[in-house]
Amino acid sequence: MYNNGFLGYQPQKNGINWVQGIEGAKAFQLPPNSNTVLLDSENDGLFYIKICDNIGMCSLRKFRYQEIIDEPQPQPNQYVTRNELMAILKEMKNEQAIPATNTNIIKSESNDEHAKGDWKSSNIRE
Repeated sequence: MYNNGFLGYQPQKNGINWVQGIEGAKAFQLPPNSNTVLLDSENDGLFYIKICDNIGMCSLRKFRYQEIIDEPQPQPNQYVTRNELMAILKEMKNEQAIPATNTNIIKSESNDEHAKGDWKSSNIRE
């Protein structure tokens, strides 16, 4: 018998292989104790994992995959709008005006008779 070294086309049994639909995946032959990933050329986004156990029984699982695109993370709001700035400035102006008014009240009270200790008799009602 003459052997020319050509044994014919043998598809790869481990790794990634292309098949045509679910029927192609079912028909794909695997030796015992092997597994492979089968990409579906007819249905974009589908692939199969075929696993063959030690007695030659195969199981086929079907999956769908999609590309995950990293989206830029939104930056925290680092700027204020003109209206927000004006509101903040108005609040700051009001807060600065209140202590100045209180200071004047405190100064005027320190000069009257309540500050001298006579406040007890004038505030007590009998």
